[in-house]
Amino acid sequence: MGSIVDAFNLRFTLVYLSVAFCAVILINEYVNKRKNSDEIQNILLLFYALVMIFLIGMRDKKVGSDSERSLIYFTGTRVIKSLSELKDIGTYFISMFARKLSDNYKVFFTLNAVMYVAPIVIGIQNLTKKNRFLVFFIVISMFFFKTMGINTTRQGISFSFFFLAVTYFDKKKWLSIIFFVVAFLNHASIIIPIAVFLMSSMFKDLKVIFFIYIAATVLSLMNFNLNEVLGKIPVINILVQERLDQYYSKAPLIVYRTGFRADFFVFNTIFAVIGYYTLKKIEIIEEYLNYKRFYVTYMLTSSFFFLMFSAAFSDRFGFLSWIFIPFLIYPYTQTNRKIGFVNLFGVFFICFFLFLIFNLK
Repeated sequence: MGSIVDAFNLRFTLVYLSVAFCAVILINEYVNKRKNSDEIQNILLLFYALVMIFLIGMRDKKVGSDSERSLIYFTGTRVIKSLSELKDIGTYFISMFARKLSDNYKVFFTLNAVMYVAPIVIGIQNLTKKNRFLVFFIVISMFFFKTMGINTTRQGISFSFFFLAVTYFDKKKWLSIIFFVVAFLNHASIIIPIAVFLMSSMFKDLKVIFFIYIAATVLSLMNFNLNEVLGKIPVINILVQERLDQYYSKAPLIVYRTGFRADFFVFNTIFAVIGYYTLKKIEIIEEYLNYKRFYVTYMLTSSFFFLMFSAAFSDRFGFLSWIFIPFLIYPYTQTNRKIGFVNLFGVFFICFFLFLIFNLK
């Protein structure tokens, strides 16, 4: 089993390094030589998207600790008599559709991979005007990209459709809402960033956001139990309490490190500072308001994450804020100049070292 997993990790790393190699060449062309490479970037984006789909979809079921568990509907190990028995019905329908195509589990994995990668690619095309391959490089550099592709696949598909929905929000709101619903049907926890994103424009003064961020940090230091509060809020308690209860049960708390996580706090705060600095340098009002929505959502979901430090597996809630990191740094791909003291090369090295730190352990 170890050799199978190691072989997959090696293949994934080699593919990533080839993407990084292409990215640094294209960045040099764009920043130093002022050359436009959008045509070749679009080709590379499509090519590597297909490579990722093939790599993730054709993996062995031993790759990813939850891969075999995700097959329970596909293999018929668990039979559903009523949709009310399901927490996340998206996986069930994907499983049933894949089963009609083939009884080979790799068909199911490949279908999942398509639904994971394709919305990201379409979202990138909606989000950006140029350098789309470089934005793709940013996304796959995130330490959660591989994990959500092979392990927490329901969360991965949920993220992809959320990503897609966000990029459509100012263009076709009705379509954005549909994609938000699809994201929710695949993993209900995505309701938190959805709700925060939809409310983000209500926060006009960033001082309020900073106060919430600091207050959440202080409460986290005091080992605040958010589960008790959410359990008393109508509707919210129905959506999340059953899930949260498992993170506060005794068994997980014994084996997982809980309490204030300085490592996660510092990590999120670094991007909070980068995001604020970037926001202040944006001059076009439409771009400023759009970026501000991303930034406010990131800050509020980070605050929620800090309040979950007292729960087991709190990093799963960190994902709800980390999915906004690509949105915070993508503006650097749209200019060949510095935004403050950081340019596209700086972003490349941030992303590249993020990948190395979390994948070459």
